[in-house]
Amino acid sequence: MSEADGAIRGSANGWRGGGDVVDVRVWGKERGLGVPYPLIGHLVDTGVVAGELWDGFLAGAQQRAVAGVLGVAPGEARSVVSFWAGLHDVGKIQPGFQFQREVLRHASAAALMGDEAFAGRVAGDDGVTLLGHQVASARVLPELLVRVGYPEVSGPLAGRLVVRVAQMLGGHHGRYPELPRGRYAFDPVGDHPELGVGGWEAQRREHVAALREVLGHPAAVPAGARLPVEVAVVVAGLVVVADWLASQDSFVVRQQSDATAGGGLGSLDALRDHATRAAAEAPALLRNAGLGRARFTVGGFRRRFPEIEQPHPLQISVDVELAEAGVFEGGPGVLLVTAPPGEGKTEVALAAAASMGRAAGCPGIAFLLPTRATADQLYGRMAAFGRANLLGDTALTLLHGAADLNEQYAPDDLSEPRTLTDERDTSPRDASLSAGSWLRTRGRGLLAPLSVGTVDQALIAVLPLRHNALRQLGLAGKTVVVDEAHAYDAFTHALLLRLLVWLGAMKVPVILLSATLTGRTATGMVEAYLTGAGRKPGSYELPAPAYPGWLYADAVTATVTLPSGPIGTNRPSRLAIDLLPVAHSFDPAVENGRLATLLRELNPVVEAGGCVAVICTTVGEAQQTFSALRDHFGRRYGPNYQGWDDRVVDAGDTLSQEGPRLRLLHARFPGRRRTEITGEAEAWFGRVGKEGVRRPAPPRGTILVATQVIEQSLDLDFDLIVSDLAPMALLLQRAGRVWRHRTTAPYRPSWSRGPRLAVLVPLNGKSEFVTPESWGDVYAPSLLRRTLERLEDRAGRPVEVPGDVQELVDGVYDAEFASKVPEILFREDIERLTDTMAREGLARLVTIPMPDDVRALDDLTSSHADEDLIATRLGADTVLTLPVFEDAEQRRWLDEHHKVPLPEHGDVQGGRFSRALVRELLGYVVPLAHGDWRRACTAANEPPTEWRDEPNLAGVVLLPHATGPEGAKGPALGKRRLTLHHELGLVTERPS
Repeated sequence: MSEADGAIRGSANGWRGGGDVVDVRVWGKERGLGVPYPLIGHLVDTGVVAGELWDGFLAGAQQRAVAGVLGVAPGEARSVVSFWAGLHDVGKIQPGFQFQREVLRHASAAALMGDEAFAGRVAGDDGVTLLGHQVASARVLPELLVRVGYPEVSGPLAGRLVVRVAQMLGGHHGRYPELPRGRYAFDPVGDHPELGVGGWEAQRREHVAALREVLGHPAAVPAGARLPVEVAVVVAGLVVVADWLASQDSFVVRQQSDATAGGGLGSLDALRDHATRAAAEAPALLRNAGLGRARFTVGGFRRRFPEIEQPHPLQISVDVELAEAGVFEGGPGVLLVTAPPGEGKTEVALAAAASMGRAAGCPGIAFLLPTRATADQLYGRMAAFGRANLLGDTALTLLHGAADLNEQYAPDDLSEPRTLTDERDTSPRDASLSAGSWLRTRGRGLLAPLSVGTVDQALIAVLPLRHNALRQLGLAGKTVVVDEAHAYDAFTHALLLRLLVWLGAMKVPVILLSATLTGRTATGMVEAYLTGAGRKPGSYELPAPAYPGWLYADAVTATVTLPSGPIGTNRPSRLAIDLLPVAHSFDPAVENGRLATLLRELNPVVEAGGCVAVICTTVGEAQQTFSALRDHFGRRYGPNYQGWDDRVVDAGDTLSQEGPRLRLLHARFPGRRRTEITGEAEAWFGRVGKEGVRRPAPPRGTILVATQVIEQSLDLDFDLIVSDLAPMALLLQRAGRVWRHRTTAPYRPSWSRGPRLAVLVPLNGKSEFVTPESWGDVYAPSLLRRTLERLEDRAGRPVEVPGDVQELVDGVYDAEFASKVPEILFREDIERLTDTMAREGLARLVTIPMPDDVRALDDLTSSHADEDLIATRLGADTVLTLPVFEDAEQRRWLDEHHKVPLPEHGDVQGGRFSRALVRELLGYVVPLAHGDWRRACTAANEPPTEWRDEPNLAGVVLLPHATGPEGAKGPALGKRRLTLHHELGLVTERPS
């Protein structure tokens, strides 16, 4: 008998007094190690780390949920989950996996497996048939759990606790395996003989028994215990994190070295010592990863925001009345807040989230926004809130594809650490919010106690993608805030509704914010949350929210709390909305042309100063509009007019240069350039009195030509807004950026006598409203027509803000809408509703089921598509392009002046790219919608070879520019030439 044979066969007899309890040559990890690491060591490590995650990371609400469904005390639930986590790799005890080691590969296969009939399946001396170890774990665990006392109840297979636990643990690599065939659920070798019998079965049993002993012998759960899917996914995520932390090379090497020095891991005493060492190191593993719980000081709105001298009525109402209703001392629920821009909804959400999360046992915060730009802007505000209100250091992550471009989100946070013990301590000491490399790895960011990001990062949790359990775990410990809840199309909104169902099921507090949400949409979102929480529609009444106002619904009782009375405002206004018919012409001689109409509106700015925004529907029209204005002012003020230069002019400058300052902002600028322009816009158009903000001194004015990028979350304040026609909700959203702040009043030009929105209405040659072809499907024509007719019906009457806002937003969707051209509107409505139904239907096809509809866990990860291929937004498929400039010697540069060379290779050892270099390169990248141009790309558009090993750079498409006396000219791809201009961004035009 071979050495390997004897070791594995001999252990089948169970505990041998003073001898080995498991065969330590059954290995679990080998990569990067001189000697393989015994599997039992890794199982114990993972179980111990899972216990530490329970103590220091898992939200209290989730602890109670696990204990409740298992029917045990929280302390015993901790032991059970630790034991489960340790079991995750028991499927490695099979010939196919173990024979990857040389010492076992050449042993007698038949003898090792104890099954002569199986010997014929051995694939020579190089190995045997291999069942993926995660699937193997799912197959063998039901029988192993029954052996240690778990109930083997009858009924559907998917509903049995041992089968669900096995499937959950089999998903530790990101995808849940399918259920076993029923008759083999407790006879895994009958279905998969490659698992091995005899010594292999004995080793699986003895590893389970040894793990259970070392982890304190957690009792088997009661016969009535169950594991609902909304709890299972949280535990599954915890197991994944425990496995990852316990698998870190440095930790494994230390544990292995200490075990070797102590004589190995074959005895029960040695394993207990090993577990003790793991427990001593586990807190540092969590701390170094940035995992923990957020702890906020206790207090109301005024204590959390002492710098706000006069809070808005909305802020006081939510804070005081929710506290009086006991919400901040109760459980989870959903808070809906609707109010015009500028009413302080962000501060309402932050203060309420800290209090609601503390009450519900979900102390973290995930703040979700519609775009990267809005997430970047909110990141700084969240950081400031955290530093003022957190007890101790807490990691804050920024979650979107270009997060590393945000200079505030630097890898190194130099803040002094903060250590407090009293939750009522409100002394002004700063906490560190640094998020290290572990949390910055893709897919882990939501695990941080605090997160700011695009809503897409959370929506992935309800798509059938690998490792969605990590996002579900990350959301489960937080209060989830969804800002700009109105800002999504039917497809993304349907995904958001499914997410709300899951958040309700997991008893996660939710806050929904919107400036322009229809009443039906608002109540629909609340209903989705309550449905997930188990409240049946019809069992409660849900009134439409007031505007401005709020509504709170309790997740457990569906009790609805409303304000005690109407909520006032610090900034009521009468918004003038003027409709300006325009023909699509940039010839100033055309009286109702686009340029002539704009110039009439902008003349006061040119003559007397002020700040105006011109908001265009598409990037192309924004570029055309900017160019036309620049050329016009250039002709007016002569060749020295430099309204588009990059000089930052101080407020005290005499501004000897004539003409207005002119800027363009849209999404097709390189990241670094867009950041510069956005920062300048915030400085020129932000809240006066805030550090760095300045208004241009008269008589010179400033004109910002932009797209929709400025309509959400950016705190900008203009004296006038000129906008293309858009749906009513968006027009009112944009109007929230005109006359926004009281502190700007002394700086208003004399011509600006109140909030005013001028709307450009496109007309055809017959003076009829028509949606321009260039707008494509940006907005549904029927919504544009309905908006126009509603505004025409007002006959120029000003809009009372906030009093008229909700009625105007809801009125656009009125089923009884009386149109002036009913036949045309009917056709457009049919097209819109058909498109909406198609988008909603597609969303239902791609999302995971609602919790009550999940048959088995593999329903949650059934798609094999990469998460980049299952989109959270339709029509949002963009390509990262990198304009490069070639000189006469064919060398490539990142700038037109040939000062910054294109790095072909990495800058650290081995040719890898440092984070700093990747960040710098991504600063030159321009996003561009996928189209015919992409299919026309050739090898000339491929990135350097060494970029392909860097995930952030591998998909970049190069746009080689030829440079000459007349400037740079980009490549002609398909029907378009793509050229980057410093002032215009990336221009797509038909080649001449």
